[in-house]
Amino acid sequence: MKKIIIHFFSIILLLESMLGCAEYERTGVEKSIYVNKTSLSMFVGEQIQLIANPTEGTYEWISEDPSIASVTDNGLVKAVGEGQTVIIASSEGIQARVPLKSVVRIPLEDVILSETRIDLKPGLQKKIMVTFVPDNANDMPTATWRSENMDIATVNSAGEVKAITEGVTSIVYTIGNFSRTITVDITYTQAFNGPHILSAAAPCIISAIDFDTGGEGFAFHETTDGNAGGFNYRSNNGDNESGSVDIYDNGSFRYIGSAPGGEWLLYTIEVEDAGDYAVQALIGSPNTTRWFRLDVDDVNVTGNVYTPNTGGYDIYQWIPSQALTLNFTAGKHRVKYYIGLQHNIREIKFTKM
Repeated sequence: MKKIIIHFFSIILLLESMLGCAEYERTGVEKSIYVNKTSLSMFVGEQIQLIANPTEGTYEWISEDPSIASVTDNGLVKAVGEGQTVIIASSEGIQARVPLKSVVRIPLEDVILSETRIDLKPGLQKKIMVTFVPDNANDMPTATWRSENMDIATVNSAGEVKAITEGVTSIVYTIGNFSRTITVDITYTQAFNGPHILSAAAPCIISAIDFDTGGEGFAFHETTDGNAGGFNYRSNNGDNESGSVDIYDNGSFRYIGSAPGGEWLLYTIEVEDAGDYAVQALIGSPNTTRWFRLDVDDVNVTGNVYTPNTGGYDIYQWIPSQALTLNFTAGKHRVKYYIGLQHNIREIKFTKM
């Protein structure tokens, strides 16, 4: 008898538990409205279609400030004035609110880049700054950066140009209908106090102390340590890589001296008028055994040019007296002044023939 009673009460408890679960599962679902835009940013005169879900519902659309934006019965929003308001979709007492900001369209009229040309050493980088005209333009198309030769230089979306290897390429910035191009010259050396331009207009005279920037092994080769001349012309003008070159200032002129054989100096030139040029160096030499040669783009084009005895290191003559004739194509070239035996040098002159 006891077993029957126990089983009876167990069945009652099980039924109560099942009924309790059923009541819990019948909890109602809260209704809501969803709109395809959570906020709107519009230009005055622009239209945007809003769609409410569930799509089979019937909605009332209103604008809290019709002077800023209007809305039709089917949710088509039009910005009519500058300011902020809220678009409301409602149905059966439920609302969805869409904040809206409306501004007057200010189109982009021009774009200016901080550089039209940059010179970099491989491995270095530089950021190009962009100025928009007017500076409060708000109708901004998508902008892109690209390199015409990524083996020479790359550019990222922030306008940061990175030099990869020697060469010349272009970086192009495009925004809407505007396109701007930057020439990028990647080189281990750059003209110092230049550019040194060769043309038919006038002779180009390059001071010997204005050899390229770039440091030892690239812009010059020095076989001794320290600047024996003591004149800090290079560092005083921003070049801190040339402290070992012997630069002198005697109060009347400046020159490179105490240069033993085997040293050299590099000069980057820009040739505007192609053709033959008469070339001479202003040299001080105490005897006839001293010599130099010129290499153009790493090619020996003169052979050894011996100097006469000018009367001493500080007495200068244009050597050779019958100028060398060198032919240059238009564009950039590198002229290396190679010192065969010790002499002083003040200038190198190029005259169109």
